[in-house]
Amino acid sequence: MGVTRERARQIQKKHEALHGLHLRWPQLDAALELASRQAPCTESALADELLDRGLTTVRYSLASLRACAEFAGRQLGLDMKDGVVTDDPDVLTAAYRATRRLSERQGLATLLQVSDEVLDAGVVVTEGDVRALLATSESVVWLDDHHVTWRSSVRNRLVNTLRNLLSVHQPVDLLSARRAVENFWAYRNAGRTADQADLVAPTLTGLRVFCEWHDQFAVDDDELSATVPLDLNAELGVEAALLVELIRMSPNGVLDRTSLMETAEAYGINLSTAGVYLTFHPAFVQLDRNAWTVRGTQAASDVVATVQGQARARSLTENRDFRAGVTPDGRPWVLLAVTSNVRLTGVLLRRWLPRGTPSTRFELTDERGESCGTAVYNDETGFTHGLGTYIRRFGLRVGEYVYMCADPDEETASITHGGSDEMGRPMQTHSAG
Repeated sequence: MGVTRERARQIQKKHEALHGLHLRWPQLDAALELASRQAPCTESALADELLDRGLTTVRYSLASLRACAEFAGRQLGLDMKDGVVTDDPDVLTAAYRATRRLSERQGLATLLQVSDEVLDAGVVVTEGDVRALLATSESVVWLDDHHVTWRSSVRNRLVNTLRNLLSVHQPVDLLSARRAVENFWAYRNAGRTADQADLVAPTLTGLRVFCEWHDQFAVDDDELSATVPLDLNAELGVEAALLVELIRMSPNGVLDRTSLMETAEAYGINLSTAGVYLTFHPAFVQLDRNAWTVRGTQAASDVVATVQGQARARSLTENRDFRAGVTPDGRPWVLLAVTSNVRLTGVLLRRWLPRGTPSTRFELTDERGESCGTAVYNDETGFTHGLGTYIRRFGLRVGEYVYMCADPDEETASITHGGSDEMGRPMQTHSAG
């Protein structure tokens, strides 16, 4: 119209009749239509687009555009949210929150993961919409065309895991680093509750672009290293760091699981914790069956074979007595000699319940009727986990016997222990029955 906004207000105030008129203003209609198509976008991007299309001659703020619309009796269904022009502030907020949650939980996210996370919050946003919403935020870092992260995340689990890994040995090739992250997070996922989302390890491409962007890491010829000093004890914690040193102090830097667990126990490391570290922690590597070392250790195949042979010979010297049956009233029972493996892991690796018995969690009671832990039977493998609590409470040694009798209907089991003579009586009774 060639007048200032203040002059337009003066005219409007003076001529109240203008409120009832629908002014013909094709240039404004085109501008409002363009703004609706552009959203979500930054305010500056919208102003530039209006200028480029020749619809305005100066940079219009969203407030100026809205004032024009109101003056001319038009509706402008756009708002400003977090510096973004949007027609749905709730969707924008949901996309930002999802991106930040994913970044803190697993370091980075794909656009599809953000879309799924928003959907879990009850908002439907396509992958294309996510791209448009995130493109307007200064807090979002675009690692490549498909991976994003949140710039100011206070906590980032991927960074923490990679620091654990690199504090033990570096450089690490990217593929090994990704596998270590995936394995460690599989353990984390196993302990998450039903309302907690699983951790998803990044793809190899995602890990690369994240580490190339992050100032604590560097990637050179597919090898990952840290750009900051890393202290083993600070990154791993006391127990994991001690376990690393115990392995490194061994003659060849390689130990079988039983020798390693016994050494750890002698130094006061909780056996359950040590077992978890060996299985999942990125600091430790299983070279072959029953041969463990610290990441980065170079071990010859003959050294590994020697460690395996010594462990096998030791195992064969142990009493491996095992018997199972069913009582006259239909309750399954098992009698087994405690081996090094059973004592250290608390896992019975042989099937003792009748086939067809579903996976069950048994509440254990000792001979005094007191609760003494939980045993979990897995029908797929036939393994029974959870005997470690009882074994540690009563200080069972290799060669002693454990007797357990279950009631699958009640999901309970009684458990006791003793020498071969002591435990022979219930075994003979039940065998006869």
